[in-house]
Amino acid sequence: MLLLRTRLRIKERGCDCYRMSWCRHLRAVHVSPRRAPQATRTLALSLALALQLMQLQKSRGENHVDYRYEDYAEENGRMQIRTHALDFGFQIHPSVELQGELVYDAVSGATPSGGLPTPGNRGWLTEIHPDVRKAGNLSAAVRWGANTTTPQFAYSLENDYESFGASLNHAIDFNEKNTTLTVGLAGTHDNIFAGSLSSTEHKDSVDVLLGVTQLLGPKTVLTANFTYGVANGYLNDPYKGVHIPFYPDPLTPDPLVITFGESRPDHREKQIGFLSLTHFVTPWNGSAEVSYRLYHDSYGILSHTLTLNWFQKIGKHVVVSPMFRFTDQSAADFYMVQLPGDPAGDPPYYAPLPKYYSSDYRLASLQTFTYGLSMTWKIKDRVSIDLAYKRYEMFGTDSVTSSQLFPKANIFSVGARLWF
Repeated sequence: MLLLRTRLRIKERGCDCYRMSWCRHLRAVHVSPRRAPQATRTLALSLALALQLMQLQKSRGENHVDYRYEDYAEENGRMQIRTHALDFGFQIHPSVELQGELVYDAVSGATPSGGLPTPGNRGWLTEIHPDVRKAGNLSAAVRWGANTTTPQFAYSLENDYESFGASLNHAIDFNEKNTTLTVGLAGTHDNIFAGSLSSTEHKDSVDVLLGVTQLLGPKTVLTANFTYGVANGYLNDPYKGVHIPFYPDPLTPDPLVITFGESRPDHREKQIGFLSLTHFVTPWNGSAEVSYRLYHDSYGILSHTLTLNWFQKIGKHVVVSPMFRFTDQSAADFYMVQLPGDPAGDPPYYAPLPKYYSSDYRLASLQTFTYGLSMTWKIKDRVSIDLAYKRYEMFGTDSVTSSQLFPKANIFSVGARLWF
């Protein structure tokens, strides 16, 4: 389903190609027991999907509360994000399940500002004043016959950003509940009031999803989704600038001077294709998931993401899950390391600025690698805990962007779930 999630603190992290927006997680109707209330068809498939989600869960209809803490820390004093989140689910009626999430996180550290990195100097980094984000979302899955309708509302507020979101998802079961068709519509309205802006800017986005989940056998499920999205308004990052060599004085160049804010188009379209295959391997008592994501947008970015997960049950109460994700991304059409232009367009030293330009390394040609290990331990009948570690590494592939710009991060998380 197309579910709005509270906007992760991602001036620096998040979905590899579409960062300055709400993160949207495309979930198959039968993949997540707590996001989609329909039951799976066989015991083996139920176990496979439960393993896939790293959770040893009871059958649907049981109330639960989850808490999780995550620490995202980039190396070399870059961004650090600490997140506290509380999730809950209540069966308020035999055909209605209420889901919600509250998020509190804080960010600190430094981020590349658009200047050219120089050895032994941090002048190309902008120090981030400690900031706090408070966010939440609430949804209700309503089942009626073969249909499930899920409206959701979300809100996020921080010092320089406010976001309102709403989505509506509808799932229909066919073929004796072996096939599920999902359609979704989501919209957001964002207000940006960073200190560098003279007035409050606005951004609006709409996403439409069409997906199908097909049970291929008692132990295998296939999911295919397509998403089309449009964003309009202020799409710049107010904290990113560009370097113009030798400006404003050609005779006394300063390689660290940032003279002009970036300029991105005020309209962006994206298309996302997603395929996922989950299979339960009986002899090993484990579940494998392979997924592929194809992303393209009107900025000229094309990316491919391959994700591999294995969910291994150990005994009756423990699930261990290694994972690996790889993304390859092309650069935006208007990405450049530095500008040859002059904001004033004064000859003879400079040419006029192009219409669109950005030195944001996240728009460069790059590759990312994420790998990690998680464990879920059901310590009592109605209590489980989760531990996870992930390593995130980004590398440039264009041979012109400085390698110092691309972050490497360690991500630790711990959580617990209580059923009642």
